[in-house]
Amino acid sequence: MQLPDLTGLPPWAAVSFGISLAVIFAFVWLGIKEGRRATPSGGSAAAQVAAVIVDSSALDRATGAVDGLTVAVTSMNVTLKLVAERYERLGDEMDKVREEMRIHREVTRRG
Repeated sequence: MQLPDLTGLPPWAAVSFGISLAVIFAFVWLGIKEGRRATPSGGSAAAQVAAVIVDSSALDRATGAVDGLTVAVTSMNVTLKLVAERYERLGDEMDKVREEMRIHREVTRRG
């Protein structure tokens, strides 16, 4: 397969193609560099993670905390439902007061 003849391209096309290739290679090179920097050089971080995973008392405490949070959120949901019902009743009563005021204005206007 033969490469196409690129000599007929305008100079701005060749420059933009070169810049695009440079940007792609720069991103690849920086990505590889960051990947090398991110690899753990020492085993201390891995040891800490392993200690946390193996420590059953920490897992039990975390489970207890999650259970407590679940109870608190459930209680909050019940409370918020009650508050919503109270607001709904308050809105109904305000509608009744508004209707009574409208009727009172109407009676006053006719009377």
